[in-house]
Amino acid sequence: MKTEDNNFEKTETRFPIRQLSARTQVNTVTLRAWERRYGLLKPQRTPKGHRLYTEKDVLTIERILTLVARGVPIGKVKTLLKNDVAVDVQVSEMGNWQHAVAELKAAVELFSVSKVEHLIHKSFANYPAPICSDRLLKPLFIELSLLDDYGAALGFAESELVRYALIRSSARVTKKKCADTVVLMAGNQTPIWRLALMALELTDAKFSVHLLTHAFNVAAASELVEQFQKTFTVFYQDGLWKDLDQSMMAKLLLNNNQFFLCGTAPVLANLQAEERVFENLKHCINSLVKRQTVPLVN
Repeated sequence: MKTEDNNFEKTETRFPIRQLSARTQVNTVTLRAWERRYGLLKPQRTPKGHRLYTEKDVLTIERILTLVARGVPIGKVKTLLKNDVAVDVQVSEMGNWQHAVAELKAAVELFSVSKVEHLIHKSFANYPAPICSDRLLKPLFIELSLLDDYGAALGFAESELVRYALIRSSARVTKKKCADTVVLMAGNQTPIWRLALMALELTDAKFSVHLLTHAFNVAAASELVEQFQKTFTVFYQDGLWKDLDQSMMAKLLLNNNQFFLCGTAPVLANLQAEERVFENLKHCINSLVKRQTVPLVN
């Protein structure tokens, strides 16, 4: 029986860290941190030292993601996994993330560049970008929007997040040429911090991301889209468009199948293009990932 188990282990399909990252949407830096710092993964190694993973590792990561999304600190996940604790048992719902939001908000209100940068980096180093976005940064910006400070704290936090997103996306482009490029643009009076979060998620999904930090009107955005015909381009706009703006966007959708629209403006304008018009940026990210070049995970 033992021999059969050993034979099964030898024939079980194994794959590299790039493929594990693509399947789980957890970047390779975070996967290595989970292994080295927290002992959550135990990959086998090739004779040259390259990590190899199995389907069991995919299932383990799915459990890890569920636990951390529920508020379990990454440092306590190993105990729950070892004891095979059910996901809905002994988990403090959102407690850890509420503390993280409060800590980051305090740093923002002190306008501490170094502290804010440290806290943002620490979160993205230990957790996948979608979880950082949903559990930390979106709640933070909601709280900051309620402050009676004329938007000072929110503007400061947005600037720091955009700066971090630019640094992280630039590192990805410098480190390795990516198969797919995405250009992100925001319309007038549209919160660019949402596009910064989108940039971080797409960067972790192995896209080469170019986040344009200036707000553009529809005419200017149209000119830019024409210049980026060979790349995916996303234009995010809330509010309402005039008839001329709607016509310009509709024409771009018709002539460029790599052009995406997000926000309330295109939805209220009733613009339609299969899997390319979304109110929710998360749905746009999912659509882009579906169109991603496959050879990236070889």
